[in-house]
Amino acid sequence: MARDSETPMRRIIYLSQAKADMTTEKAAAIVEKSRRKNEAQKLTGALVFKDGKFLQILEGPAEAVAARFQAIQRDARHHDLHVLYDSMINSRSYPDTPMQLLDLDALPDDAREALQALYDLEPAPPVRRLRTLRDLLPRFHAPLAA
Repeated sequence: MARDSETPMRRIIYLSQAKADMTTEKAAAIVEKSRRKNEAQKLTGALVFKDGKFLQILEGPAEAVAARFQAIQRDARHHDLHVLYDSMINSRSYPDTPMQLLDLDALPDDAREALQALYDLEPAPPVRRLRTLRDLLPRFHAPLAA
């Protein structure tokens, strides 16, 4: 991967509702395909699929993140996409991971509970939601899902 200081970096975190026929196996296949595409574009991140919802963290060169996110928005495998975080960053949370499938149940209790609150889209002031996301990002380094 290119050094983070060489180019402007961006991170987007979004939540979306999967189409009814989405399965854990299909989500794993999406991650495998994304790893190859993301590596070529120097993109990194993670995907959680649970209870018919996706949460994705996508980070990398700002232009590449923008292009990939436009494609994600057009993807028919999900709908009701909500951006939870979109900001320029100085460093990555997943510097060597083109895409990782996270198992929600394998995360530490506090990270899992906070993430479940985000999944439910419980009303929360934006400042609290951003602080929660910033606090949780370092905790999402679970082993790759099988």
